[in-house]
Amino acid sequence: MTKRIGIVALLAIAISVPGIVAQERVDVVVLLDSSRSMSQYYNQVVDYVLSQTVKEYLRFGDAFHLLSFSDSTQVEIAQVLRTEKDLRSVVARLYLLYPLGKNTDLVTALKNVYRYVSDLPENSIKHIILISDGLHSPATGSQYADLDSSGVKNEIERTAARIKEHGWTMRIVRVPFDGAFTASAGSGDAERGRESGSTSPGSGDYLSDVASAVGTSIQTFDPSDASASVVDSVDLPLIRFPSDLGVKDYAFSMAVDVSNRGSRSLSLELSRLLLEDGSDVLTNKVFAELAPGKSSRLTLKVLLPESLPEGKIMLSLEPRFADGIRVAPAISTVSVEIKKAPLAAFFRNSALVALFIVILAIACTLIILVVLYLRRLHRKAEEPIVEAFLDSAAPRSSALEENRHGDAAVSRSAAALLAASKDTSHKALGTSQETTRHEAPTTFGKTQANDTKATAASIPAAASNADSTRGPESRASSLLEAWNTSSEPRRSLPLAETRSEIPVAKQAPVHYEPKVVRHGSTRILFRVHGQNPNIGKRNIRAMHAGGRSSVGGGSSDFLVFLLPVPRRIAHLYYDGQGATLVPARPEFFPDYDGPIEACLDKDIRILTARGKELVIRFERYEAPVDRLNKILHCIETPGLWRLPESFNAGESADTTESDSGKPVD
Repeated sequence: MTKRIGIVALLAIAISVPGIVAQERVDVVVLLDSSRSMSQYYNQVVDYVLSQTVKEYLRFGDAFHLLSFSDSTQVEIAQVLRTEKDLRSVVARLYLLYPLGKNTDLVTALKNVYRYVSDLPENSIKHIILISDGLHSPATGSQYADLDSSGVKNEIERTAARIKEHGWTMRIVRVPFDGAFTASAGSGDAERGRESGSTSPGSGDYLSDVASAVGTSIQTFDPSDASASVVDSVDLPLIRFPSDLGVKDYAFSMAVDVSNRGSRSLSLELSRLLLEDGSDVLTNKVFAELAPGKSSRLTLKVLLPESLPEGKIMLSLEPRFADGIRVAPAISTVSVEIKKAPLAAFFRNSALVALFIVILAIACTLIILVVLYLRRLHRKAEEPIVEAFLDSAAPRSSALEENRHGDAAVSRSAAALLAASKDTSHKALGTSQETTRHEAPTTFGKTQANDTKATAASIPAAASNADSTRGPESRASSLLEAWNTSSEPRRSLPLAETRSEIPVAKQAPVHYEPKVVRHGSTRILFRVHGQNPNIGKRNIRAMHAGGRSSVGGGSSDFLVFLLPVPRRIAHLYYDGQGATLVPARPEFFPDYDGPIEACLDKDIRILTARGKELVIRFERYEAPVDRLNKILHCIETPGLWRLPESFNAGESADTTESDSGKPVD
């Protein structure tokens, strides 16, 4: 057994060449000595060396050539291995060989193998393996029988130099001449020539000369220490597949062990894993770095073709490594029980996976749209309730005051108001509306709440300037006139002049921790100077303590559409008492370095990306009905009055303004 292992190892060394590049075909040419001097180990060479070389080293697509030499050179086998049948044919032909030659013409054999290899395809890698006991003893009358030792060496060196010049690799395996023989370092061993019965003056051992000429070494098999020869010289990596993989789906992973038994470091790249029919089942490349004498475990991801039947089968796996690296064994057999998993089979189908992803994306989009719609619907349903609550809470103070004076007094006050404003109010209101229509497009007017405050401030002033001797009817007319004429357009902040487009560098959002001072709700009115306010309640938001609303373009809660700005450039926080504006895009708020506290009733400048200026303002929203109620209650002060008789007589408002009413006790 040790002899067999040793001979296989020697041949493996002979055909393992560093620096091989990846090619589709490798031509292995064996030059086998078939003389009688080889008879002692010839059967072992054929049985354990040549047949194992074909089975373990060569791959489908490679070619195997066997040339035997003794008295002459014969081509025994020239076969490209394409199928399993070709492999069996080569192995069967090897067992028909037998050493029958009486002489050994080494010079003629080398020249013939050179000519043979020259005729092989140029793009293939060529390995020449010389297996011999080293004896050159040509028959009498042959071409090189009369050459002496010097002439034989010259012919050998000339032929070997041509082999080396073509870049072909050549390995030499010495088979002992007999059991007591060891390798001779000299050339032209005359004693061996006499033992062979040759009369040629150049007979002898010339293997060392051949090895020196081609630049290689001689591997000698020593039957007494075969295991040492294997350890010292074998450099083919060893790969071990698991014998039984168990139950697997068509796609699975398996672990294999690779060992570097040589003296050189190896960089392995497993690029393909072929089945018996040549199909590649490896889904991704695997890499490994192996130091001398070290091992590594590789995880291979495999996808078997679904043409394989389910159940237990035997797989013939042939690993293919980059750079022409060969491993032993070249082909491994593993057992596996295939059982298809329905879910895995679904995801292996690329069309079904793509359809599933499309359906999933559509479903997610629909879910998002439904959620957004429900949120918007909930917000719309919530707003009337909040507004109704706020509206019911706002007039409570005025209702208590109205109850204090009684229904009769309120009726008399309303009648006096209507009578006093019969002519004057219509004229004043018409003038105010006309002024507003003409001036609104050209100025950035103050917000509605500012107008209300200005009006409320002007009414007492107008009342104080009225003649103190006038009656209540005249004072009512004066108050109405002051109300109608107090809506003068106020000077607003102008836009900045047109500037060239300035890129705005994006800055980090301002950090702010929301807080709640007291619980409650309010409605906030958002105004942009110069922007059309007649958009209904789009920029009126009910806010709860602790809540926030976004400010900007697009879908922001408070909308800016006068000039293009991004959405959500800031957020307004309401704490139950006041509001704070927190810039989310600080580059649009160059006047502020942090949160804008107490921002209600404050003008805030925004600088757009094009260098344009906008002025925004937040105010508490006051419904028109509430403002009218305030005006009515202002008219009631300081007390109630009765209508003069001139009103009952149907006199004009201008005449009655000079009459003074008498307060009612």
